[in-house]
Amino acid sequence: MNLKKMPKEDLKKEIRKFLDIRKVLVLCTCSNNIPRATPMDFYTEKDNFNIYVGPAPGRKVKNMEENPIVSIGIYTPMSEGKIQGMQITATGKERLIFLQQGDEEFEKAQKIVRGKRKVILKIIPEKIELLDYDFIKNGYSRLQVLDL
Repeated sequence: MNLKKMPKEDLKKEIRKFLDIRKVLVLCTCSNNIPRATPMDFYTEKDNFNIYVGPAPGRKVKNMEENPIVSIGIYTPMSEGKIQGMQITATGKERLIFLQQGDEEFEKAQKIVRGKRKVILKIIPEKIELLDYDFIKNGYSRLQVLDL
């Protein structure tokens, strides 16, 4: 069975739909070959796939400062009866932007993120992988990749 890539616009709609109903991600960082996986609530803008989180100071922030590469996992709980998951990759300080009060984008980000935050991390994805076994029903591969 040769399953195919979904058209880009359809894939973007599927990604948007998935992100709109999920509220928790696992942010994975690494420093000195020691990985750290941190569950966090997240927020997105409607017209792109940028992700906003309000990180408390700690190891994950230090890891990103030392090693600006993150992987994000978001999944559908098995209790929902679906096999779905998303992997997001962002590499480089230009894609991992720490916004603070006084920064041009901070007020805009503060309106997206619930609760008053001192620092907001804006993550600009470079690659989004969406796994959904339901895609097979429409003749598509269960794993679809969007390079941004």
